[in-house]
Amino acid sequence: MTTNKIQLANSFTKGGTNPKNPVASVAAGLFHTVALLADGSVACWGWNEYGQCEVPTDIGTPENPVASVAVGSAHTAALLSDGSIVCWGSNNDGQCNVPNGVGIPENPVASLASGYEHTVAVLADGSVACWGANYYGQCNVPRGIGTSEKPVASVIAGAYHTVALLADGSVACWGWNEYGQCNVPRGLGNL
Repeated sequence: MTTNKIQLANSFTKGGTNPKNPVASVAAGLFHTVALLADGSVACWGWNEYGQCEVPTDIGTPENPVASVAVGSAHTAALLSDGSIVCWGSNNDGQCNVPNGVGIPENPVASLASGYEHTVAVLADGSVACWGANYYGQCNVPRGIGTSEKPVASVIAGAYHTVALLADGSVACWGWNEYGQCNVPRGLGNL
C-alpha cells in the first residue's frame, strides 16, 4: 500500500496543480479508495485487511493497462484494456473468482461493477455475468436480460442488488428488495 501512495504522490508536480499523470476515474469501497490514472496504472489506499489495496504487480503496467475499476466492500476489480478482469482482496464469497469464459478474447468484458461482496460484468455481446455473494439473488440475472433481444449496456451494483441499463433504455433490477430498490417505477424505460 505504501508503494501505491508513493506512486500516486510522485505523479504530481510540486504544488499539486499540474498532474503529470492525472487521475482518470475513482471508485470507493466500504473503507478503501481506488484511482485509475491516465496511463492505465492504479493506486489504492485505505483499509487493507484483505489485500484490497495491494495492486498485483503485473496490473496497470504499460503492457497491461487498466481501463476501469470497480470496488466492493473489501475487494477491487479491474477491467484491463484487453477486456479481461482481475480481482483482488477479500474472496470469502467468490467475488474475486472470475467465471471461466468471461473476459477471454472471444468473450471480452465491456464494463464492470462491484457490490458489497459480488462482482458484475457486461460482456461485449450485451450479456451479463455475476459472481460472488448471492444471498439475496443479486447474482441471479433475470431470464431474458442480457440476451440478443435485450442486451445490457451497463450495470451498477448496490450492496445486495444489481441494476442493469439495457440498450433500449429500460432498466432491470434484481436482488435484495426490502426497501423497494428493485421496483422500477412504471413508465421508466420500456420494461
